[in-house]
Amino acid sequence: MEDLNKRAAKYEFTATASRGTEEALVSELRHIGLQKVQCGQGAVTFSGPLRDGYRACLWSRVASRVLLKCLRQTARDAEELYAVAKTVPWENHIAGGATFAVRFVGKSKTIRDTRFGGLVIKDAIVDRLRELRGVRPSVDPKTPDVMVHVHLAHANATIYIDLSGDPLHIRGDGGRVDGPAPIRENLAAAMLVMLDWPRRAREGESLVDPFCGSGTIVLEAAGMALHHAPGLARSRWGFSGWSGHNDEVWKGVCSEATEKAIDPEESELLFVGSDIDDRAVHSSNDNALRLGLRPVTRFFTRDASLVEPPQSGGKALGPGLLLTNPPYGERLGEVDDLIPLYGLFGDRLRQVMLGWQTGVLLSDPQLGKAIGLKTSKKHRLFNGPIECRLFEISISNKAPEGLPKWRQ
Repeated sequence: MEDLNKRAAKYEFTATASRGTEEALVSELRHIGLQKVQCGQGAVTFSGPLRDGYRACLWSRVASRVLLKCLRQTARDAEELYAVAKTVPWENHIAGGATFAVRFVGKSKTIRDTRFGGLVIKDAIVDRLRELRGVRPSVDPKTPDVMVHVHLAHANATIYIDLSGDPLHIRGDGGRVDGPAPIRENLAAAMLVMLDWPRRAREGESLVDPFCGSGTIVLEAAGMALHHAPGLARSRWGFSGWSGHNDEVWKGVCSEATEKAIDPEESELLFVGSDIDDRAVHSSNDNALRLGLRPVTRFFTRDASLVEPPQSGGKALGPGLLLTNPPYGERLGEVDDLIPLYGLFGDRLRQVMLGWQTGVLLSDPQLGKAIGLKTSKKHRLFNGPIECRLFEISISNKAPEGLPKWRQ
């Protein structure tokens, strides 16, 4: 395989994604301007110059990682896997004195232990570099200069360089300040894409989250609306210690992103979160400050059954988008105990959030029924290990007369 730095042809990339968010990632990457974007299971592929891989790292809010493909070949057993891995010109990827590590996922009929698979790849890399340089390269499992990612499916092995480093859902160095019932940033971003938030934001809509936790949905929505590339706040990447890294290209991508960003102080948009837990509101404000989004966000301590449209100049804004990740019962209480809360929440939506588009992430259909509003669409998603549904609900423009049936 020839040196990737000298190749005029396009690179092949894979952006990994949480289950159920693949189509949202396709939409996002195409919006970024990437080419030949194809949807897969748990991943999306695209091809282009190295610049496009950098742009995906910098701009993607939905992806988990961005990987640069080195090789895909049949490997029916450990012997073949070793031989395949040894053909990769690791001298073009791992500089002398640099450290590396191997992340191995998947299995085959003969290789069922990921630790064993990782050791096979590690041995192949070490042997090739030692034979070429006369020096054994060092392995650093915690903070390697180069992370090699290997995916084994049946008898096919695909070897990548991980361009991301830390998972992409981590915003900035160190990530967010957690509150109760957190949701990962890339899942929040995927839901926003599913509910057409980029268009809504361009049209000046506001966003509300009445179960805001640590503010993740509100802050993702604000970052999207203001064209803030989520990767700009990072100082270290997976490609930072990779021999193929082109710092000039990377700086150009970052410069473009900086120019596109809208100053929050100059924006009239408003993003509102509330939570009954004071600690959650405190965490949300801390996260907004850390991400530079404090001027366009407001967080309040408030029961979700008292949710209302945001106010500006004494007038209610809207209609807009209400998107939320309320408690499911698995973590914060039993489902039966939550049904009255969901009923009151649904009542409030139909009374005061007139004309608003609503998205509610739920793990139990009973909770969806308790809201008492007609669902227009459902999306199957996973919040960590919990299988969920994102319920899309369009609130009527007219307030109902009398009590809802469940309260009569």
